[in-house]
Amino acid sequence: MTVSRRGLSRRTFLKVTGVGAAAAVVAACMPAPPTAGDVGGAPAEEQIELDYWYIWGGQGGEGQVAGCDLFTENNPNIIMHPLTAGGVIVDKTLAAFAAGDPPDLVDLILVAPLAGRGALIAVDDYIESSDIVDLDNYQAPHLEAVNWAGLRWGLPANEGLGWLGLARNRNLVQAAGLDEDALPGDFEELHAWAGALEEIDEDGNVQTLGMDIRGILTYPDCWSVVMGKRYFDGDTFEYNFDSDEFVEALQIAKSFYDRVGAEKIAEFKAAQEGQPIPSPAAAGKVALFSGGSWTPGSLALNKAEGLEFGFSYIPDGAAEGKQPFFAGTHTAMILNGSDNPDAAWKFLEFTSTDEYNRRVYDVSGFILGTKSFIESLDMSTLYPGLDFYTSALSEGTRVWGIASDPNWYLAWDEFLSLEEEVGFGTTDPVEGLQILQEKLTVELQKVLDA
Repeated sequence: MTVSRRGLSRRTFLKVTGVGAAAAVVAACMPAPPTAGDVGGAPAEEQIELDYWYIWGGQGGEGQVAGCDLFTENNPNIIMHPLTAGGVIVDKTLAAFAAGDPPDLVDLILVAPLAGRGALIAVDDYIESSDIVDLDNYQAPHLEAVNWAGLRWGLPANEGLGWLGLARNRNLVQAAGLDEDALPGDFEELHAWAGALEEIDEDGNVQTLGMDIRGILTYPDCWSVVMGKRYFDGDTFEYNFDSDEFVEALQIAKSFYDRVGAEKIAEFKAAQEGQPIPSPAAAGKVALFSGGSWTPGSLALNKAEGLEFGFSYIPDGAAEGKQPFFAGTHTAMILNGSDNPDAAWKFLEFTSTDEYNRRVYDVSGFILGTKSFIESLDMSTLYPGLDFYTSALSEGTRVWGIASDPNWYLAWDEFLSLEEEVGFGTTDPVEGLQILQEKLTVELQKVLDA
């Protein structure tokens, strides 16, 4: 079963093209009547409060609070109420929207799960009239995250470099005599490196794991860019999980489970007791692994003394000689039902400025991948290896953004489970992908018919 634009009902068309939301924007833009506080014909500046939800706690959350405080310094009449919503943020936001009491703003990885369910205000008109937002300053793949049904529903914000790099333990690589000027270009070469790097004792137990295929490659978007096949087509509203490319992706993943045995890998990881890969307790016993732009900082903060790491592209599974890179990002958006959409838009505008992103970066280390902010960074002060993620946005030869999938979180969770089942040999990849394809297509139809 597939879903096409021709299958959109009139009600769905009005919803996904923002006609209903546009009415709310127009109403919000109407001038307010004079109040008793007006002096000399000039209206007093209205005090406005905005609720803003995001997923991060810890330093990430502190960075959001700092950014909100800076916004209020620049706009004293707008008070921000930042709130860490955690991993339940999508369900929490949709529940608040359904109850008629949504926050004004929310930060998510992409807009489609909310926009597809009528919960957002399209921002195309705001962007067109803005003297602050410059779409040319954003990385083109990052803008893919703000699209749904031909309109934009937010702006990339707070965190956005990339989610796809191959990290290597340089100590192990050099000890094995591998040439760092000739890094693996395909998965056959990656297997050869893993074989040279892994250490297995006489009982078959893993002492050093050559390649950990898990990590960021559990995201279907990452396998999409590696294999050269998008798992979801936002133009035709079709999933492609039942394609040859995704069957091959799961077979590649399984081949790394099979190197030393899925159970042995599980035992090896359990023995690390949840310690980070380069920690003193784990002693850097994983040679190769995939990670996003947060990985260099995590490695620098957690690593055992003397360990060094390098970063490069994941091999091209499509055998086209490309350098695949996934331009993951977060997105700030305005909820349909906000009492103050114009003020909320002012905050979105502010997230596009270097001033805002410098404050967030100074507190949390988050880097927004706008061209001007990347250019403003002193690369010599960044965590070693982070320059790979800043340069890959422009130097990668297949760089894709996030799929505009309204079921993105469900797709990731289901694919994560399927990849593990295939790795442990409990599910056939062709059958598993077909079941996933059918399940997501049914869920998509529910969104389009609502």
